[in-house]
Amino acid sequence: MQSCGLLSNSCLFDLAAKLIWKGGEDVYGAGKKDIATLYEYWLFFKFLELLQEIVDIVPKDISDLIEATDDGLSLRLKQGKTIPLKGVYDAGSRKINIRFAYNRAFSGKRDYPDSGSWTTALRPDYSLSFWPFGITEEDAELQELIVHVHFDAKYKVANLWDYLNPDSEEILNEEKKENRKGLYKNADLLKMHAYKDAIRRTGGAYVLYPGEKTLTKRGFHEIIPGLGAFPLRPSKRDSGVGELKAFLLEILDHFVNRASQREKMAFRTFAIHKDPPESKNQIRESLPETFHNNRGLLPDETFVLVGYYHSEQHYEWIKRNRLYNFRMGAATGSLVLDEKTVSASYLLLHTKEEKRSGALWRIVSRGLSVFSKEDMIKKAYPHPTQDHYLLVQVEPVSDPEFQGVVWDFKRLSGYRAGRASAFPFTSSLTEFMQCKIS
Repeated sequence: MQSCGLLSNSCLFDLAAKLIWKGGEDVYGAGKKDIATLYEYWLFFKFLELLQEIVDIVPKDISDLIEATDDGLSLRLKQGKTIPLKGVYDAGSRKINIRFAYNRAFSGKRDYPDSGSWTTALRPDYSLSFWPFGITEEDAELQELIVHVHFDAKYKVANLWDYLNPDSEEILNEEKKENRKGLYKNADLLKMHAYKDAIRRTGGAYVLYPGEKTLTKRGFHEIIPGLGAFPLRPSKRDSGVGELKAFLLEILDHFVNRASQREKMAFRTFAIHKDPPESKNQIRESLPETFHNNRGLLPDETFVLVGYYHSEQHYEWIKRNRLYNFRMGAATGSLVLDEKTVSASYLLLHTKEEKRSGALWRIVSRGLSVFSKEDMIKKAYPHPTQDHYLLVQVEPVSDPEFQGVVWDFKRLSGYRAGRASAFPFTSSLTEFMQCKIS
């Protein structure tokens, strides 16, 4: 067990002696002092003191904590009662809203994108919430722009360091034996994981305890998401609050960075989940597995260019040079250079009077190249008529999932009948595979 005998030297006891606590029964019930609760209250004031140093907290929010009575001061601080404090961190280039809450309850069984927990209700001791200035907290939740970081006060923590650093098979085996008996010595660590995994938009969860060792574990490369523990001791000499302050400043600096991986991941989460999946966006056809060169092959984000070749002579030129040409300019039938077209991974070719095609090619060039009429003549292109062309470099598809497959390209939404059937267009791989015939 790790505990601390320094509380007797803390100004916390001076504060407790001078103030009448609303919720004092939590601390002095039956004439006994609840040291764990005193430690929890002491941490609240250390958090408050720390935040006042780095954040512009609205003064009236702090004054609401203490009220005058006939015989002294009454402190509004009671376990189980939410006490929120709000402020703004101004980094110059970006402002961040901060909400500090003591005993904030996160409601359970909430459907996405609602705030709270998607499983059971949870109530960390302290929660810090960060979101951009200029948007409400509610909208920040809906747009994946808010991040919560939770802390739990643990006056006594059993074997915390061992469970955060299980460096031997023996520790894991012993833990398994204890679990079978219904004993969970790593319950504090599991609770941090519960906060992190269950409460939506949680970036980290940490234990605060009166010990000696700091430990932070990063989920990826940046400071959040993360789990860990910070030692804070009620001591006049070295409370350990400096490490927590440095950690909070690093988190704030992380939020100022607009190019962070977390910011990208938050946007991707919002973009993917803002709408429920449509039943038509399903593929159960064989596709190349998404590893190695195909790691980014996501059907909704992989695109197929559908192009036209004029003659067998033209197609032989394509196969020989492994190039395909599009018209450029504002004329009808020219290639539209939108994001989907430029990033297309495949090219399906068809010709006059074809109803289906299996001529699928992989686009291997990193973009489109401009060739002049003279360049095309040097390449022995048959009968060039345009001053300039756009070209992509291609190669035959080698994936076995695409071998011998034919597509009914006329069913694609971008296809146009008549003379417009020769105009190039782009389709997602999802839609494309739904037109597979064999």
